[in-house]
Amino acid sequence: MANRKLSEDEKRQLRDKAKNEILRLEKCLQNEELSKVIDAFKNRFNICESAYKVILAKHQASKGKPPSNILKIDMRQVPNVLKFAGYEFDNQLLTNLFGRKTTSNGHTAKILRNEITHGIDERAVNEIMARKDELFGYMDEFIQIIKTFDLDEKTNVESIQGKIPSLV
Repeated sequence: MANRKLSEDEKRQLRDKAKNEILRLEKCLQNEELSKVIDAFKNRFNICESAYKVILAKHQASKGKPPSNILKIDMRQVPNVLKFAGYEFDNQLLTNLFGRKTTSNGHTAKILRNEITHGIDERAVNEIMARKDELFGYMDEFIQIIKTFDLDEKTNVESIQGKIPSLV
């Protein structure tokens, strides 16, 4: 089916809608504290996601699946993937981080990250601000377990020191 062409009026309405979205997002990000929390939340979640995907990639390879640049977090497999690497995580912690459904506390970190990454949903921003300590606590706990599971800090830091890319 061919795309229907927009009338000049429909084009103008569409452009106005795009402009209004930019203005809404810029206004939201003018609040410096809010902007810092959003950035810190996304960055912290990205650390959790990246660490998990390192393990997921090896897990997929062990099952004979071809390497992929696109790895998705599926809560139905998260506990097993982490067990594959020898980790034992509390299932509720993993659900609070990577779950697809709302928990009794509210939305999961993954859902909230998606909602603030793809358009800065106001409700999600408000929930992050209200639950900031709780959500960062989940992410920090996950990161701490990965970082300290079976290595002492000195060995862990020395083993990765030369592998950290320069951001300058």
